[in-house]
Amino acid sequence: MIFGQKDRRLRLSTQLAGIIAASTLTCAAIIIFETELFEAYESWRLLHDMPPAAKQAAEALIAGREPAMTDLQALIKFQLLANDGTISRSNLALLMFVLTAVIGVFIAGTILLGRLGSGLDSLAEAARMVTKGELSARAPLPRFASIEETQLIDDFNVMASALERVDRELKDSTAAIAHELRTPLTVLSGRLHGIQDGVFEPEADQIESLIKQVDSLARIVDDLRTLSLANSAQLALDLASIDLAEVLRPTLAAMAPDLNAAGIAVDADLRPAPLIGDAARLRQALGAVLTNVQRYAAGSEIMKIETGTSAGWAFVRVLDRGIGLTDEASARAFERFWRGEQSRGRANGGSGLGLSVVRAIAEAHRGEVTLTSRAGGGATFEMLLPQKPLRVDTFSTKG
Repeated sequence: MIFGQKDRRLRLSTQLAGIIAASTLTCAAIIIFETELFEAYESWRLLHDMPPAAKQAAEALIAGREPAMTDLQALIKFQLLANDGTISRSNLALLMFVLTAVIGVFIAGTILLGRLGSGLDSLAEAARMVTKGELSARAPLPRFASIEETQLIDDFNVMASALERVDRELKDSTAAIAHELRTPLTVLSGRLHGIQDGVFEPEADQIESLIKQVDSLARIVDDLRTLSLANSAQLALDLASIDLAEVLRPTLAAMAPDLNAAGIAVDADLRPAPLIGDAARLRQALGAVLTNVQRYAAGSEIMKIETGTSAGWAFVRVLDRGIGLTDEASARAFERFWRGEQSRGRANGGSGLGLSVVRAIAEAHRGEVTLTSRAGGGATFEMLLPQKPLRVDTFSTKG
């Protein structure tokens, strides 16, 4: 609802009560109107059918004069004779009045209730389209929809949008997975067939090349498994009291030679950052981030990494002076299989799963990650983790 604008929709029970009240008033108004018409007609008919003497007595009484005795007697006699017929006609007229009122109220109620139920009709039609595979179908919101109909239609449309998004992501992921696995499998198959046919000698460099392809496949499979577990809220965490700085220090030391070889010097400022977390998963996340830096910021000379705490959060920041980020890259960097235009090729861009895994690990800790452009060039990665997470869906502890 827009601020300052009153929601004019009513609950379904209120709408039905309003229709019942309006139908009752309409029925009463029809009966009263027809009764007035009948009384006017009966008065005219009685005056028209009266004998002259009785009519003179009636006119005198209406005018406030005293009628002649003979005329009054004639009026009384006519009235006594006409009473039985008048009562019968009145009863028959009342029955007709009730029947016409019921018919009128039925027609009006059908029209009004038909409008009130139009939201359910549109919802049913959209649901039938979704069951046929048309996931883009949405239920329109009728003008007179009740609060319950509005909420139901909104929830259905949100669900349909989620289904459409999941279906699109599944199709994209399936195609991307096939593409990512095809290259190392093709290389493995070609080299092994070449060795079998005697084209290549089974030398150390050939074996090493094959091992690299196998390792690449293993990393992709492991990343896919991690993402699958995260999506189903089954990513297990071995929680313990840890210091983020001490957890990340071995990973940084292990990757420092590769970073130096890529022309990146490490400037570490690892301040204590205690929290409850999974040390192995966090090392996995940092390894993916540093691999990303090594790939995109090669030759940038300086990479700064910081850890610390702020307002109940432990953080790790990685700041590089690489090629920087476009707005699209900042928004989509954590999407699985996404690579920027400058790294569409697999040789430069990796599998496109690393940062997706990083986000999954952070979210499993109830944390968050960001990747933004850095002033003066380069990029800034930041992971924020609550020092005392309020809730973790799936975890295990050792000892």
